[in-house]
Amino acid sequence: MRRLPLAGCLLIIALALPLELRGEQAPSRVVEIRSYNLKPGTRDRFHQTFLKEALPMLRRWKVDVVSYGPSQHDQDSYFLMRGFEGVAERQKSEDAFYGSDEWKQGPRERILADIDSYTTIVVSLDAATIKGLRQAGGVNSMANQASASNDLDLLTRLNADYITSVQKGDVTRFDEILADDFLCSMADGSLIDRKKFLEVTAQPVTIRNLQAHDVNIRLMGDMAIVHAATSFTTADGRPATGRYTDVWARRGGRWVAVSAHVTRK
Repeated sequence: MRRLPLAGCLLIIALALPLELRGEQAPSRVVEIRSYNLKPGTRDRFHQTFLKEALPMLRRWKVDVVSYGPSQHDQDSYFLMRGFEGVAERQKSEDAFYGSDEWKQGPRERILADIDSYTTIVVSLDAATIKGLRQAGGVNSMANQASASNDLDLLTRLNADYITSVQKGDVTRFDEILADDFLCSMADGSLIDRKKFLEVTAQPVTIRNLQAHDVNIRLMGDMAIVHAATSFTTADGRPATGRYTDVWARRGGRWVAVSAHVTRK
């Protein structure tokens, strides 16, 4: 049986809302429903790139993001709904957005790399229907969208703090951001607890120019996993690289690092 495209499913859901939610008034806005078929296994990365880079840019460009998120019908679909005053305004807005240097030199390549194909449907919807779509539960609610974006911003800063603290041997900052039960798998294969980690941090730093690259923050509710590559200079002046994986947890309303795994070569 031929599967109905995600965009078509979303349109049917929108038009099937009860009249008391849709209202009887004339359509008030044009809504673009874009359904993305992503390359297998890339949806988590696509979602994080969208939250961290594309969504803040859309907001800076005053684009009305009605809803977005992973589809529940398979593992490789994603959708984005945007609202406009009319069809002409939509075209003008998207021409400006996708033609901008900020988009071309920013997230464009990372976003397109994960997309296999997409479908676009443009419909006119009344204010009540759009309000219902905005208030849909889960990751698509506006409150959760803002919260996820804020969490990613905070975790990005915390990750930068972590790397800076390693380079500077900043015991005070680590004492603030490490959980009481923090554990770290060291590059030599040893596993140390929070107390030992702070003792190691207090010792003279033997590497220089430590930097993180290709940082990928995967947000999972009150947990987050950070994957990244590193580059640095050894004590004898040789360039070297490594990787790390950190796990963060939201506890008592704040994010703390609960574990780390470091490799160097």
